[in-house]
Amino acid sequence: MKIDEIDLKLINILKEDSRASFSEIARELRLSRQTVKSRISRLEKEGIIEKYTVKLASSVEDFGTSVYLLVYSEEPEKMWEIEEIVEINKITSKKYLIRVTLKDLSELSEMMDRGKFEVIEVMPVIERKVRERPFRLKITFRCDYCGKEMTDEPIVYRYRNKFYVLCCRTCLREFKEASMG
Repeated sequence: MKIDEIDLKLINILKEDSRASFSEIARELRLSRQTVKSRISRLEKEGIIEKYTVKLASSVEDFGTSVYLLVYSEEPEKMWEIEEIVEINKITSKKYLIRVTLKDLSELSEMMDRGKFEVIEVMPVIERKVRERPFRLKITFRCDYCGKEMTDEPIVYRYRNKFYVLCCRTCLREFKEASMG
């Protein structure tokens, strides 16, 4: 599974608009339609692209009103039995910030009665904005000088129109000395 910068750009375009045509993508990436088509096919075959989906507006996606509750619970696993709970965040050993979606706020007291928790505070969500993050892939590199495997940001050195990946300044210095001599 080898992904390059063009593949990442292509994936980000498809994440933004999964219905983008090969022609539109080719125009944006300055590639031929056939190249775009073959790259997408390869990404699908390698299991990197599993499916294409529809992104709904947050007002439609929640199907109701979102409310955050700060709660105390001895049995947090029981909270998942309540279908209105869509998110549970552990704050301390027994305190949780949970997000519930309701058709309207009148359902809130009914849901709280069924809950296996004590409500400390109720915080209705007035407006929700979600930041889309570009697709990033954690890639493991091997240092071109010492062979060490690294997942941190590598040092990239260009020499004679080739790019070399190095793990540290020492390897960079040694690589420069070896290549110059």
